[in-house]
Amino acid sequence: MSATSIKFSARRVFAVSDVLFPLWQVDREEYAAVCAYLNLSPNETLFKRLSTHLARMPFHAMPPSGFALFLAKPRLTQSRIARLDLATKLFFPAHPMRHVLNVVIALHECDGRGFREMAISPAGAAVWPALLAWGVGLVLNVLLTSVWLAGQTAIYIAGVPFRTHADLSGKRVLITGVSRGLGRDLLLHCLERGAAVVGTVRTNAARSELVSMLPTDAPLNLIVADLSQPGALLEALKGAAVNAESIDIAIACAGIKHAGTPALSHADVRRTFEVNLFAAVELAGWFCAQASAQQRQRALVLISSMGRWHGMHGSGGYNASKAALSIWGESVEMDLRLSAGDRFTVTIVEPGLFASGMVGQTKLTRSLMAARRDVAETIMSGAAVGKRVIRPPFWFALLTWGLCVAGRSFRSRVFSRVKR
Repeated sequence: MSATSIKFSARRVFAVSDVLFPLWQVDREEYAAVCAYLNLSPNETLFKRLSTHLARMPFHAMPPSGFALFLAKPRLTQSRIARLDLATKLFFPAHPMRHVLNVVIALHECDGRGFREMAISPAGAAVWPALLAWGVGLVLNVLLTSVWLAGQTAIYIAGVPFRTHADLSGKRVLITGVSRGLGRDLLLHCLERGAAVVGTVRTNAARSELVSMLPTDAPLNLIVADLSQPGALLEALKGAAVNAESIDIAIACAGIKHAGTPALSHADVRRTFEVNLFAAVELAGWFCAQASAQQRQRALVLISSMGRWHGMHGSGGYNASKAALSIWGESVEMDLRLSAGDRFTVTIVEPGLFASGMVGQTKLTRSLMAARRDVAETIMSGAAVGKRVIRPPFWFALLTWGLCVAGRSFRSRVFSRVKR
């Protein structure tokens, strides 16, 4: 099998329908709020230029951390923009909010209508009342921002013991299955937080689609490998000249699920195990093959599922493969502790219900699903500190274990109704 490796060099059109990097980019509603704060009229053409420019910021600016990161996460409203404008001017000059405001102003200055709106100023007798109003507004803004900033600081400090963030700046991360779903969100999260990524996709068409989404200067190396074929991953990595020792975190995320397929379907079960289990075995063998005494600490992350705790109508092969992956991962950790000491950490991730093509979209599932971006952040934050098991969202894990304790007959009745 041939392996294809690419480095971004051709010019691509950035798809503005999706916010790829929410720490830096704004959606249309947030852009409208920024324009309202600056007394400007929103402009669709300028919004597209803004989106394209801000999508490149993760690769040209230091990612926010600590309290600055905490302030950058919530959605922007006009009131929040006013508070962040002053706070970032005084304390966080490199904050994403400053880039958003500066770029919006620069773009509108170069637009005829925007320039006219920004050039409006009082004249004659109206100057002094305007200066007075500006001074009073400034004093009020300082007071409100001081109170708001004190409150945000208190909330941040209170949450520090329960909050972990992955410091991915300068890291190189390998992720399998990045063309869609959780794999794509892990890819975007790592890029946003300053990591370089090696990603695998199954087909050239999937590679082309992903390439068209991202800025040209994204530090991403994509390789094509059909993980259902034994040895395809190792051959692709070799063809792309990816050295295992250059990878800090390796994530086995690629997975398939044959929904509505009986557990006795031999071909489907075999193919499911090839992708969900044996491709992860290949990745781990390549990643952990050599561990010198001087080697830095590295992390292996295995994306399993809460479905590994029970069977399921129509997807027995998937649940069984995830059960095997979790148990095999525990064994790998035991073996590595004996052979490599603490130079490798093994994190087993067993996600619950989150937005995915593997989950049916019903009113019930949509109300219970965790946000996939939040799941990706939880995974990377846990892996960065060497957590051994991650089960987001944890309430779903408790629900699953409750169903397991209730017995197989009860589970069968519940799952049959859920499937219908």
